[in-house]
Amino acid sequence: MNAKTIAVTAFCMVSVLQGYHAIIYPSDYASALYEDPTQVTFDFIVVGGGSAGATVAARLSEIPEWNVLLLEAGGDPPEITENPLLWTQNLRTKFDWEFFSEKNDIFFKGMEQERCILSRGFGLGGSSSINAMIYLRGTVEDFNQWKNKYGCRGWGYEDVLPYFKKSEDFVDTCRFNSEFHSQGGPLTVTPLETFDPAYKVIAEAEQSIHLIEVNDFNRKEPVIGYGNFDSTTRNGRRCSTLKAFLIPSSSRPNLYVAKNTIVTKVLIKDDVAVGVEFKCSSDEFKSVYCTKEVVICAGSIKSPQLLMLSGIGPKEHLNDHGIPIIKDLPVGFNLQDHMSVPALVFTDRKCRPMEDIINESGDLLKKEISLYSKNISSLGLSKLMTFYKSNDDLEYPDVQIIKFRIPFNSTNTFPNKINVFTNMFGYTKEVTNVYDELNLLSDLIVMTPILLQPLSTGRVMLNSINPLDKPKIVLNYLSCDEEIETLLKGIEFVVKLSKTKSMIDAGLVLEELKLSNCADYLWNTGDYWICVIQNLAAPFYHVVGGCKMGSEDDPYSVVDPKLRVKGITGMRVIDSSVMPKIVSVNTNAASIMIGEKGSDIIKECYGKL
Repeated sequence: MNAKTIAVTAFCMVSVLQGYHAIIYPSDYASALYEDPTQVTFDFIVVGGGSAGATVAARLSEIPEWNVLLLEAGGDPPEITENPLLWTQNLRTKFDWEFFSEKNDIFFKGMEQERCILSRGFGLGGSSSINAMIYLRGTVEDFNQWKNKYGCRGWGYEDVLPYFKKSEDFVDTCRFNSEFHSQGGPLTVTPLETFDPAYKVIAEAEQSIHLIEVNDFNRKEPVIGYGNFDSTTRNGRRCSTLKAFLIPSSSRPNLYVAKNTIVTKVLIKDDVAVGVEFKCSSDEFKSVYCTKEVVICAGSIKSPQLLMLSGIGPKEHLNDHGIPIIKDLPVGFNLQDHMSVPALVFTDRKCRPMEDIINESGDLLKKEISLYSKNISSLGLSKLMTFYKSNDDLEYPDVQIIKFRIPFNSTNTFPNKINVFTNMFGYTKEVTNVYDELNLLSDLIVMTPILLQPLSTGRVMLNSINPLDKPKIVLNYLSCDEEIETLLKGIEFVVKLSKTKSMIDAGLVLEELKLSNCADYLWNTGDYWICVIQNLAAPFYHVVGGCKMGSEDDPYSVVDPKLRVKGITGMRVIDSSVMPKIVSVNTNAASIMIGEKGSDIIKECYGKL
């Protein structure tokens, strides 16, 4: 059996493993809605059933007298999304919106058409149905900045902590601390396991350069060090907001979920949101109305697009598209993400026959996959995470290091026929050939420095007035020199790690990526790494912003701290687009928290809390 066959066989084993649980919401109101949108009087319409939207719809439907209509553009996620180890295979499929940025004068030169891919979940559960299931909340400073710097009263750390806890079912009793965690919530939070031998090697390397091991990344104190993150998994399987919130609420007679229903416009009369226009499967456009509020939970790309199509956005931009202006607000601005450099690639150069390298790779992959059949959560080597500060004067980390393993000769074995590095980061064939060649030497271990506190932002704009067109996404990321310097410090950290005794003894060698665009620069010099950043730096699936939350008198914000669209009655945005500043960790937990807190804000408004 050759190496490629081993890799393909190992991945395909998943399809025959016992224990798959179909993630299907048991009913679909779409056909009834299309036939007669007036047959039910709805109190609330929730647009988007993703990480925040599924949470909002489930929580609002806890009030029996409220009829809640959830409109989701996609359908149910496929069974393959259940297996954490295969999360990257969810990208660039029909369950991914697959947004692309515009070209940039300086960056993205190693990407197809020089455009960044921005993967977002398309279907119930949204990105929580396709992401890497990393459960990190954010730092005390993140949320206190929301409150104190951006004027978001009620969004400080002590304000939001109860909403993280409200969702959580923290299963690791050995590490349970009731000050930060809770048990019995709908969202299962689970530690991960791995057989990966590189785990111990890298942990020892980090310890040797005086990093400390941290046993809870969601603690209150700043996290500088290495350790294991917790995951949104349950019994070895993904725990999306579809599984955690929506499905347990599906028996409620007041919750109506319409799948494959694209909302094209919010209907606004005399500055009051009264309903939405949607597209039926027959391509006919119809309208449905509500008596209380339209709640937009379409995410950081689609929520700004929908507001602008509805006449809420920058006056000049709407005028350019001939859209009647209802409210002049800075919609689409403040787009943010964590930029990453997935270009520090290690191979296993320990001297042994190639046959042994191939067999070891296949055996490890089978062992990791076997955890799934035992209902044990695993993301392989990726469970080992590092937080690092590039400057000793900092209190909080500004660099995160993510690690992942690519099995021997497996870069071109994905079911969608796309190279794994193109699938994840949008790289060109010329670039992926470099990774492919290294993958013929051994497994690859990729260490990825990630910028946690970006300074520059992007913007979502309309391409056209056609609501089915994807928006124009302009990324001005890394436009500040300080951001480049921080990424260079992250790269220096990994280079330093590569020179430790633990890594050398294990035969793990940091390889030169021989990029044609960087051929004029000497490897491992500052100029070389800057060239690598210009070619390969990519957003790490954490896009937020676009409908900024701020104080009532903040001219740069779209919603107030109650998440109400400014100047419009009966309309809120409750999703990651409202973040005034991106949290300095992975963003999914904070998105769910926004859904939890936003739901209680609505209940309180109507005296139901």
